[in-house]
Amino acid sequence: MKAEFEKVYREQRDAVYGYLLYMTGDEQMTQDLVQETFLKIYLNLHRFRQESSMKTWCIAIAKNTYLSYLKKKRPETVEEKFGFQVADGKPLPEEKIILEEKNNLIRQVLFSMKEDERQLLLLRDYEKLSYKEIGELIGVSEIVVKGRIYRAREHYKKKYRQMADKWEAE
Repeated sequence: MKAEFEKVYREQRDAVYGYLLYMTGDEQMTQDLVQETFLKIYLNLHRFRQESSMKTWCIAIAKNTYLSYLKKKRPETVEEKFGFQVADGKPLPEEKIILEEKNNLIRQVLFSMKEDERQLLLLRDYEKLSYKEIGELIGVSEIVVKGRIYRAREHYKKKYRQMADKWEAE
């Protein structure tokens, strides 16, 4: 059992961490929730029925852990600055500032959206889950997921344009 859990942890830790980081926007809270999520995964690994992928199952546990946390302690949305790193080379200072501002704008737009819209976009575009997997995760059909993601993307684009225009005007 320990070896099986270690394999799951190695394969799914980045997906769970990334999902929770984007949902919370807070590094410390994310670390706490990841730890709690993997404890739940460890305790319930024997219950995994392989009706979905392991990634979908782990993200579902992470989602439920996050929602439980929100019910206990409803935090305010965090729109703080995240660190930025460029792999394989250092950008010019001007490029780094522009990239940081764009990344912050993307995060601000995501965090200004409703939680369910943000979750759909992150599951599809960041975690690369299929429409079917997302449907299983949130309990709706694949066609409903496609429609909701389409509307969430349209909403995201509209908000992004508005915030970018505002940002450029300043």
